[in-house]
Amino acid sequence: MPTRIHQVVLTLCLLLASPGLRFASAQEKAASLVTIESGDLPIILSAPHGGHDAIANVAERQGEGVERFNPRSDSNTDILTERLADAIEKKLSKRPYVVIARFHRKYVDANRRGRDAYESEEAKVVYDSYHQALAKARSQVMERWGRGILFDIHGQAVEPKAILRGTQNGKTTAHLVGRFGRETLIGETSLFGQLASQGLPVIPAVGTDDRERVGYDGGYTVITHGSGSGGTLDAIQLEFGNELRSNEAIPSTVSKLTDAVAAFAKQYLSTEERAALVERKERRTGQVRVGVYCDVGAGPSHKDLLKALQKFEDVSVRKLMADDIRNGALGDIDVLIQPGGSGGGQGRHLGENGRETIRSFIREGGGFIGICGGAFLASADYSWSLNVLDARVVDRNHWARGKGTVQIELTDAGRQVLKSKEQQLQIFYAQGPLLAPRNHPDIADYETLATFKTEIAENGAPEGVMKGTTAIARGDFGRGRVFCFSPHPEMTEGLEPLVHVAIDYVKRKHLP
Repeated sequence: MPTRIHQVVLTLCLLLASPGLRFASAQEKAASLVTIESGDLPIILSAPHGGHDAIANVAERQGEGVERFNPRSDSNTDILTERLADAIEKKLSKRPYVVIARFHRKYVDANRRGRDAYESEEAKVVYDSYHQALAKARSQVMERWGRGILFDIHGQAVEPKAILRGTQNGKTTAHLVGRFGRETLIGETSLFGQLASQGLPVIPAVGTDDRERVGYDGGYTVITHGSGSGGTLDAIQLEFGNELRSNEAIPSTVSKLTDAVAAFAKQYLSTEERAALVERKERRTGQVRVGVYCDVGAGPSHKDLLKALQKFEDVSVRKLMADDIRNGALGDIDVLIQPGGSGGGQGRHLGENGRETIRSFIREGGGFIGICGGAFLASADYSWSLNVLDARVVDRNHWARGKGTVQIELTDAGRQVLKSKEQQLQIFYAQGPLLAPRNHPDIADYETLATFKTEIAENGAPEGVMKGTTAIARGDFGRGRVFCFSPHPEMTEGLEPLVHVAIDYVKRKHLP
């Protein structure tokens, strides 16, 4: 059985930068006001409004300018959530993730965006700890199972004997519905269909496309952490009538809800962790698992890259979005390729969280290949850079210097690594970076495998600058490897195999 961890708060990254007495006080405060339990199922239970505790040195909220301001607690939803977690563990032999607010809603409303949720910095610390716990649980579920479900437990009095559904009319379960159909939300096999089959009234009614009740149709938690904002964690807000969460009714409610969750999980969730599935597949195929970024900032050349990769029988390919990267998808691949396009567009869309995820992936032994825009991204020269290749970009002001075929000259190491009998190659160029050593003290120096022998100098770019700059480079980052092409081998007939050479060089060492 997994160990139950009560009242453990996530470390607040914002405060790590300025440790001291204030940090210790904030951490202790948050730890006593948020219950966090790690789980072994792709299920997260959260309860933002069941708490009763005051927050030291925090006044009650006044709610000025807050729409539908509500300082009241949802009585017994904390108890309902605890009992539900216990019952699920007993039935499925594994425990869900649990995040429960122990603070009273009149001090912080954890189901609102920040500016409407709290009115002091001391309250913000507690609010942040609650949502950071949910974000961490979400990330772990994505990493371990690939997808999962969040049930956000609430209380309401408008329908005392019923349970109201809140998904923003299906938006927060976009992944679930997209994968399995609308039956998963409104049908007999849905969670609400399972509840209705046990005699619990549900609103909207099962089998109908009626819209969810305004004001109870899904709040900040399911909007923020559900699949409507990307990713594969779906989220459902459950609003329990007060007669269903009375002290006398809780045992029956929990029993029926547990059966419904178990049936839903059996139908729509995988309880076997992704790592075991991937390990079996890898043993069976022996393929190198390659992820290709196909989101904002990826140019049309990513299609040429995918086409080239299809020719390599020992390579399996997965298209990745920025949310996939942020949500743990790199745990299932050996090599990440950032394709041509806009390096800045890719870097900014990934955000600092996504960029750090990639850095950690490489640092821990993953392989990285950057082509054209992806090489810009790999450099250590921009605010949005990954900083995984110790390179600066020469003549940044004239990056749009034109497109066409250029000649590159391979170094001795380049001929050996790229397995080329020729010292000079003709290759397609499309405004990739002109690389030179950055000499960053915290990044290993890169090795030049090829330089530009000829140049393109259009759109006001000065002549003579491009020649001699690095066209192809390799480097180490932590335990991983980086390989960058400024030009496009995947778009040059006959040079597509250079991409395979790069994959073979950077792939995780545990593969054959």
